[in-house]
Formats: sequence, structure tokens, C-alpha cells
Amino acid sequence: MSKSLKWVLIVLLILILLAGAFVGGWYWQKKAKEKSSSSPGQTATSSQNDSSSEAPAEQAQNGAGWKIFKNFAQSYLIEYPDGATIENASATEGEKDKPANEAYCVKISTKYVWVIIASRDIPDDVFCLRTGFGTEWSNAPDEQVTAAGPTYTAHGMYTSSASLGSYEDDYLIEVASGDRIEYGIKVNEKLDSTITKAQAKDLVHKIVASFSPAE
Repeated sequence: MSKSLKWVLIVLLILILLAGAFVGGWYWQKKAKEKSSSSPGQTATSSQNDSSSEAPAEQAQNGAGWKIFKNFAQSYLIEYPDGATIENASATEGEKDKPANEAYCVKISTKYVWVIIASRDIPDDVFCLRTGFGTEWSNAPDEQVTAAGPTYTAHGMYTSSASLGSYEDDYLIEVASGDRIEYGIKVNEKLDSTITKAQAKDLVHKIVASFSPAE
């Protein structure tokens, strides 16, 4: 092989190596840019998912053992103790089949206490609150109860039997938002020592106090 041909082959080999290095570098930079442009989106998604999964659940103001009921249709929320029942309390056709979180008339109750909320927008033809009492009922002493911040004077009725140890009452207030709240207790300290009259009063007042209409 002549000396000149040998130099031509060397030059060609060098050119091939340089071209390969150039193409390889260009390809590497392209991939690096693509990875860099996709990373922010991936990072944001991961961050959003972490934030969502770690977001704390809304806590009841009354603390552990209490939950929050929200009626978005009627624009209010109220807290209730574990084990309480929440239901649409209306017996009116066309209204009674609605879920509680859409109903004009909602009842929260345990074995010993109950609260009924009649929405400010409740139609006149929707039955909700109690309309009468038997002859065994008498006027109950007025009591002070807090609801959505202010304190109201509640008027009510009661019936009791000292010999049987039973006591039941029924009170009603209308709060500033126009919503009406009827509430009461039913206890028998002789036959059931689970809760006293004073404890039942404290419990039902806590429920009523937690009522909060939307602004």
C-alpha cells in the first residue's frame, strides 16, 4: 500500500470518528432536553398527589367522637356525636324521599336527645316541626341556648314523672339566619343510668351550639 493511500485512509477514519462523536453528542443533548422539559410536570403531579393524600380531614369543633353534617342544599352545617342518626324528618309527599343533605327538614337523634332543623327556605306545605302537645305536657322553664354564635332564649314544653323517674322536653328557637331549631331530651334516671338529665341537656346544647349557617 502506498504512503499516500495510507494517509487518505487515516484521514477518512478520523472524519468518521468525528462525525460519530458529533451525532452522538447531538442525540445525547436532545434526550437531555426532553427529559428536562418533562420533569417539572411530573414533579408537580407528584407534589399535588402528596398534598392531596396528606390533607387533614376537617375536624369537628366539639372534638373527638363528633362528626360534621353538611346540608349544602340548605346552606348549613351542624355537628353530631358518634352513633347519632341523621334523617329527613318530613313526611310530606315529594319531600320525604330526599336524602338528608338536601332536605328542608333534618332530624339528628340519639336514644336520649334529638334536634330538628327546619330550613329558612322550607315551603309552607312541608311539615317538619311539632304542632301540638298532649294534656300531660306543661310549660317548661325558659332556657338559654347558643346557636351559630349568639345566645337565644328558648321556650318549650315538658312532661315528667317523679315516681317513674322520666323526663322529656321540647324547645324551639329561631336563629338570626331564619332557620328554626327544635330540640329536646328524653331520659329516665331510674330505669337507665347511662345518662342523667343534666348530661343529656349538655349534649343537646352542644349539638345546637354547633349549628352554623352559610354566609
